[in-house]
Amino acid sequence: MKRVLRQTAEGISFLELLLDETICEGDILIPKELILLAGGRNDRLPAKKKYELLLRIAQRTSFDLTEEPSGDMGMELLTNDTAEETADGWKTDCYIIGKYSQILQENQVFEMAVASVLEEAQSHGHYEQAVSFLEAMIGHAELFYELDAPTEPVLIYKGDDVCHNVLTVFAEQFGAALGRAGAQIIWYDMANQPLEELLQYRNRHFKAVIGVQSYLFSVKMKDEIHYLHETIYGPKFNFIFDHPVWMKKHLEHQYPDFYVLTHDADYVAFVQNYFRKNAVLFPPAGIEPTCKNEVTRKYDLTFVGTYGNYWNEILLIHQMERKERFLANRFLLVMRKNPDLSSEEALKRALIFYGRSVDKKEFVEILYGLRRVIYCVMHYYRDRVLRVLLDSGLTVNVFGDSWRNSPLAAYENLICHPDVTVEESLLIWQQSKLSLNIMSWHKAGFTERMANIMLAGAVLVTDDTRYLEGRYENGKDLVSFGLAERETLLERIKRLLSDEAERVRIAESGREKTKQFHTWDVRAKEFLELLETLNKNGR
Repeated sequence: MKRVLRQTAEGISFLELLLDETICEGDILIPKELILLAGGRNDRLPAKKKYELLLRIAQRTSFDLTEEPSGDMGMELLTNDTAEETADGWKTDCYIIGKYSQILQENQVFEMAVASVLEEAQSHGHYEQAVSFLEAMIGHAELFYELDAPTEPVLIYKGDDVCHNVLTVFAEQFGAALGRAGAQIIWYDMANQPLEELLQYRNRHFKAVIGVQSYLFSVKMKDEIHYLHETIYGPKFNFIFDHPVWMKKHLEHQYPDFYVLTHDADYVAFVQNYFRKNAVLFPPAGIEPTCKNEVTRKYDLTFVGTYGNYWNEILLIHQMERKERFLANRFLLVMRKNPDLSSEEALKRALIFYGRSVDKKEFVEILYGLRRVIYCVMHYYRDRVLRVLLDSGLTVNVFGDSWRNSPLAAYENLICHPDVTVEESLLIWQQSKLSLNIMSWHKAGFTERMANIMLAGAVLVTDDTRYLEGRYENGKDLVSFGLAERETLLERIKRLLSDEAERVRIAESGREKTKQFHTWDVRAKEFLELLETLNKNGR
């Protein structure tokens, strides 16, 4: 027989448990869903983790502890403290008094609880230390919030409709995964909530505050000096999926506990070097198809993405002032001739060509002014790769309204389909044998398109990125190619389309590796580990 926690209409109340921790003595089996409901275990506490967790469960639902035959399906066993932990039990008691001091005072037992914990601390020779610690807990000093952070919710900003709602999908997928990992989630929906509602979070503490390429971290107060997020406490993370220079205006503010999460190692270095911000390599993940049955793979080769007209971007460059126009042309030429270079390295070479020496601040200003040149060269290579494939007679199915009016629409073997939602694109990849990815000049990055293609069981065909080195093997898990050697890509695609067994082998290998390393559940686990690391290092 084992003691098992079961939800009941009536049972042990929160106040009963708060006043008598002996109720939960011994080993107890607890349903995992209740642990998640309460926000998970708080491993920052030195002792009495089981007791503190049961208090949070009791706040949300009534329960009883019953003796039942052994059977722990869907249960987690919480055991008694070790002898070493027992000696530090007074610390957790101080934390609990600080957290629930108002309830204790309302029930006129606050002084009794304080006397009890100080008596226990004195029995272990820690009276003076306990007095100081208890004052910090009751006064909600920084130490209190360090201990309390794992029990606080995560605030996530969503609602950005950029790129067919992709950023909102990122936020929702990540939030759902964090919820499955035990975090409590609070959503702020930019699309449906007025900005004024953000004020409700002032002076609140969160386990983390997460935005997805969000401008909200730049919102200022009425004095135009202080930022709103100076008074929303907890580490703040902004996912950035374009080159960071596009977010220049939002990365120039300075306040503590702000981090950039980005999918490209070059961008990590750029943010650290030019904006002096904390940056972490943290690529987006993929979504596993909800339909587990094998779908007919009716498309040989697909590309889900937009067509950007290279010549339209060239016209914009020609409208620049003479000095900027010459630099932009050289910048573009360097990237065209050296497609493995990051944009910032290419710009450095262009500046050297003209004998210009600039400091970091001016370099960022120049790159920001020429940022559309990066799109220009991406559009150039996207067009060139597709032309190689189409000129051979290979049929390519493309998805997005921009293709219908593109120069490539003249090819009869370019099959144009309308725009698709994120959910629809997942089905497209399930119906594809191979699917193409051409990076937006992320030379050391990994994108959700890459993960989604592989999770859908199609062979990913992508231009090279240094992120793949040591993580995926070319020809085994996917097909990668150099933009400067795109002519060799055609034969590799044709060979896979004619060799069903090899195509399936690569697709399955890519899918298994991506399931292991690039799902949102994996990212949630990595993120919670990141929070713990930041806490241990004092952020």
